[in-house]
Amino acid sequence: MKPPAWRQDRAVYPHAFHIQTRYRDEDNLGHVNNIAVSAYYDEARARFSRQTFSAAGADNWQRIVTADVRVTYLGEVFHPDEIEIRTGILRIGTASYEIGQAMFQRDKCVGVCTTTFVQATAQGSSPLSPELRGALTAVLISEPAVI
Repeated sequence: MKPPAWRQDRAVYPHAFHIQTRYRDEDNLGHVNNIAVSAYYDEARARFSRQTFSAAGADNWQRIVTADVRVTYLGEVFHPDEIEIRTGILRIGTASYEIGQAMFQRDKCVGVCTTTFVQATAQGSSPLSPELRGALTAVLISEPAVI
């Protein structure tokens, strides 16, 4: 299913990360394989999360686990061209939050990714701290108003 047009607009995402594609990720068809594309999203999420958690303070979050990852491929990714991954927060729940990402290459959106994270303890999920909630809110994105 194709994502809404606003999810394919780089301007809605507050963070940009540039990643160089790798020769070893190219398949026999001449494009970057799907596993590598997922790894690029993961790398950008890790960079984004480090920045966000740093803004919240090290003592204001516990163990964060991945609950769901959905990747939608909209076009092929090619080596040796660099990619740009735009990232922001789509939703904040009581104990979870959702990161939204869009990947661009050659000025075209080639895919989007949505990942849900849960703050977990040995007993189950736990509410996000006010500090972490504030840091996530600072990078929150939403569907632009239609005029």
